[in-house]
Amino acid sequence: MMNNAVRFLISSLTGKTIIRTIMFSYLIVNILLLLLLGLLSVRDSTKSVTKEVTQSSYKVMEQAARGLSFNLEEATRPLVLLTGHYSVGSLMNPGREMDIEGRIQHERNIADVAFGVSSLQSMVSDVLILGKNGYVNNLDGRKSLRWDYPFTEQTWFSQAISDTPNKGFITLGLHKQDYYLENNISKYNMPTLSIALPVKDYTLRTIGAVIANLDLAKINGMFEFSSYQNNESIFMIDNEQTIIAHKDSNAIGTKLDFEGIKLIYASDSGSFVTELGGHETLVIFHPTAVQGWRMISTIPMSVIRGQSDSLKSNLIGFIYLCLLLNLLISILNTARISRPFGRLLSTLDKIGEDSIYIIRNKYKYRELDLISDKFRELVIRIETLVKQNYQSDIALKEVELKTLQSQINPHFLFNTLQLLQTEIVCGSTEDSNHLVLSLSSLLRYSMKQSEEMVELEQEIQNVRDYLYIVNKKYDDRIDIEFLIPDESILKNRTIKLILQPLVENVVIHGFGENPQSAKMTIRVMTVKKGIMIVIQDNGKGISRSRSRHLARQLNQQDFKPDRIGLFNVNQRIRLKFGTDYGLKIRSRQGIFTTVYIVLPRT
Repeated sequence: MMNNAVRFLISSLTGKTIIRTIMFSYLIVNILLLLLLGLLSVRDSTKSVTKEVTQSSYKVMEQAARGLSFNLEEATRPLVLLTGHYSVGSLMNPGREMDIEGRIQHERNIADVAFGVSSLQSMVSDVLILGKNGYVNNLDGRKSLRWDYPFTEQTWFSQAISDTPNKGFITLGLHKQDYYLENNISKYNMPTLSIALPVKDYTLRTIGAVIANLDLAKINGMFEFSSYQNNESIFMIDNEQTIIAHKDSNAIGTKLDFEGIKLIYASDSGSFVTELGGHETLVIFHPTAVQGWRMISTIPMSVIRGQSDSLKSNLIGFIYLCLLLNLLISILNTARISRPFGRLLSTLDKIGEDSIYIIRNKYKYRELDLISDKFRELVIRIETLVKQNYQSDIALKEVELKTLQSQINPHFLFNTLQLLQTEIVCGSTEDSNHLVLSLSSLLRYSMKQSEEMVELEQEIQNVRDYLYIVNKKYDDRIDIEFLIPDESILKNRTIKLILQPLVENVVIHGFGENPQSAKMTIRVMTVKKGIMIVIQDNGKGISRSRSRHLARQLNQQDFKPDRIGLFNVNQRIRLKFGTDYGLKIRSRQGIFTTVYIVLPRT
């Protein structure tokens, strides 16, 4: 018995048989492909992870740099107000005699401006008004300052009156606030980052400076949540390699020194690997709005290699397993499949009309010709059934979506009419007209059921009309901003009524019935896949467990929601454009919620 099996195996492997052709081809091709895949993956795994980390850090630092630039521009406004103020120049003028009454009046004028500055600025912790003649003032009228402090002898004051502004202001760098009284715990002897504008008299001679001390805690806050697996450190240095912003307050003011640090100033942005703190570290740098200041990101290479090492070990183990399985399957198939091959054909012949194959081909071997015929018959039947089922499902989905599109919230309509009545009674003709136009536009847009696809511009306008009505209900307490850098993308066509349910969720669930300091931003931009619409709010946010639950619901094909919402919008997009498009949600409870809608370019 054993000898017969051995002889049969030898004959199958040495003769020109279908068994030998299939098994040897299968084994050789699979082994080569697995080896090639393993070599390429092991070689490129670390490189790919490093590139991914670098690109991610670039995006984070670019966002932080934009935020810093915006805040610096905001901080410059009080400087411009005070440097151009007549009373500031009068009190700093060394050659002008002034009586007490005139001095008091100038001080009052400055106090009025300072009050407006302190009530509007969030990034500025204090503003110092310092004259070369010894005049000193700040936002609280010198109540917190030491009277005997030699302001004019300080290096940072000399920089402030140096007449070398950068982008409209002079950066003074990091210095200690040792000029406050000791009872001012939050500022006394604490480091600060300052910008300044010189004050000039009518002859354009510098007679003093207005200096804005920036709130380092708020600047550092931009780096608190920017980390790669809690191992990335993102911070900011000046042109002297001193750390001026860092989520670790103990690191502020320290000097950064390592091999290759000059590369950071050689180009605007880039990355390199160097030795830092005794460990090999990936250093990524990015420019800021201030010349000489750089955003720096450091990630230990051990973290990156740790991820790629696990990938390598898993991949090598997988390749070994596949090679072994391929070898075993080839041997077993060669030894065992040939004998029951005839029985398999006999079984398929008994099935008759239920046999399968797709394309009818003439093979060299008679057995494969017979299997081909049987397989083809069955697949034709299966394909017919699948098409019928698919068309039926599509028709049902279209009916459901048409019904959803025709719905409008009666409660919203009632509130809008009540708001319109209030505006008419109060005599607000312009607001009343705007409300009527917005409501009629909403109704007209939602009731045109003949249009399934519309231009993105129409969808955005529908959202503008809806938000105008809603914001009127809350006395314009919601700050709404539309950011569309390229208006041409609004000509792309998309599915009708996909944005209104999403902004409605923000208003109802994110802000609630009494929105305070509420802000909603809607961005439209182009991405690699097509178009991305980002709806971001600073509302209540979503808990981590709830966020995970929503993500699972968005991926469930058979989930049946009770009302129009995230799931229905996501399903409509996927049904129309495919599973590569749809919604994604990011949220942090009590801080923000962001919904990303990805659509194709049409």
